Amino acid sequence: MAAIYSVYTSPTHPPIPNHLPTLIVTPHGQPSNILYSYLHTNFNSENYLLTPSPQGDLCVAKLFPPRANNSAVKASTSDPGHGSGPSRVVRCEASRNLKWSITNTGVISPIYKLSLPSPDSPDLPLFQISKPNPNAVFWSMFYFAYAGHNIPPKRIEFGKIQKNPPGPNGGGTRITISGKSPEEKAVWQTLGEGNEDCVEWVVLCAALNLLDDEIIKAAEKNPSISTPTASVASAPSANSRPAPVSLRDPGPSPQQMSQRGPPPGQAGIPPPQ
Repeated sequence: MAAIYSVYTSPTHPPIPNHLPTLIVTPHGQPSNILYSYLHTNFNSENYLLTPSPQGDLCVAKLFPPRANNSAVKASTSDPGHGSGPSRVVRCEASRNLKWSITNTGVISPIYKLSLPSPDSPDLPLFQISKPNPNAVFWSMFYFAYAGHNIPPKRIEFGKIQKNPPGPNGGGTRITISGKSPEEKAVWQTLGEGNEDCVEWVVLCAALNLLDDEIIKAAEKNPSISTPTASVASAPSANSRPAPVSLRDPGPSPQQMSQRGPPPGQAGIPPPQ
């Protein structure tokens, strides 16, 4: 089973000082059909994955990145993927008492490893996200299949995170679960039969955490493009197109900024290093 999502900056959530922008997840090619909103609270240390319902937004998952060293949320200290020790671990929990963690084990380039806690043994690995090489323009989602003792594990790539091409329904960042081979489809059974929706939450939370890191790194390198603490214009009306969250979006030019003001969310991201 294949699934393709797009991520944008929310056009309806006003920016909050000292917080990262609210992101929305939609089916690919349907930017007005919101599946999830990703809301940052408590200075980005308590974040919520929400889904719309007739009764209002329902929380399906929470992420707890390590708290920044100060309330100013400096880019150099608030990036959960580039600290040391415990600061590299993001705790996550969801409905059905599901708990997992996202740990950045990379040294030169981020390598995000997802795992389930195990009380009597090492944590159970789920899957990983990393770039195939430091200069790649996309991130791979993969897991290792173990065939037995003394047999090297097989690397199964089941998805990608990359920039969407521009177009009428394009822009933003694309999250793809390919679902072509039986091994790729098997990722949906990671948490057992009937828990495919939980797998979706885990995958999306991992991708959104990665995008948060990229936004913060972009702010650290060039504060004039996008900063978590910047005060930006109010979000447009709901019938406006969402602003894209892109892995390689250089952001508006100074001339464009002077003509129309800063875009809502200001979530343009230069190429990850």
